[in-house]
Amino acid sequence: AAPGGAAPGGAPASVARADFGRSVQGRPLTLARLGDPAAIRKVLVVGVIHGDEGAGRAVVDRLLADGWAPKGAQILLVRSLNPDGVVHGTRLNAHGVDLNRNSADRFGQRQPAGSAFPPGPKPFSEPETRALRALLLRERPDAVVWYHQPLGLVDLPEVGSDRLARAFARRVGLPVHRLRRRPGSMSAWTNTRIRAGSSWVVELRPGRLRAATAERHAAALRALAVPPPVPGA
Repeated sequence: AAPGGAAPGGAPASVARADFGRSVQGRPLTLARLGDPAAIRKVLVVGVIHGDEGAGRAVVDRLLADGWAPKGAQILLVRSLNPDGVVHGTRLNAHGVDLNRNSADRFGQRQPAGSAFPPGPKPFSEPETRALRALLLRERPDAVVWYHQPLGLVDLPEVGSDRLARAFARRVGLPVHRLRRRPGSMSAWTNTRIRAGSSWVVELRPGRLRAATAERHAAALRALAVPPPVPGA
């Protein structure tokens, strides 16, 4: 990172914050925007969706501390989609719903009664998932990275090209797998509704994230945000 939070080349850091919703218990859901707000290229990072899988917040915090995005890009940061779960140390939100089973993608399939991953009464029943759905539809990011734990891998997109996800995995040093498609997955919904191949899950290893690992992920996310070259330019 450049000293003092400045971007390479001396450009000033730029972080804008705005709430985009509220949790069940009224805690703010906050979006931090790094870089030029007019830039077309956008990468969204969600640090926490399950309240007891919190290591992804260290990656978001590293990006916030640096405070910049590559030229021509924005990095959008949601430190936690489940602040109630974080406070209570639970996977679920305050309604007892698994937010990563609550999207409309194959909602409720293979979910037996009494499941440890309750999907909620209907797709997008929860204020947290409704708020993020609205954010995704408004911003239409080029890539979305969702942080989870504890498997230590990158779960490839359910549909579309896996090229971006594989390149990201190489940069952060994690193996790639294609896990079983979870009913109600927010990543799967993003791949089918927003942009095929744009969204994947990063399963960090158990425990707290080391500073060097957080920096490696931050660097990979900035690389992901770099706009691709214009053909013929």
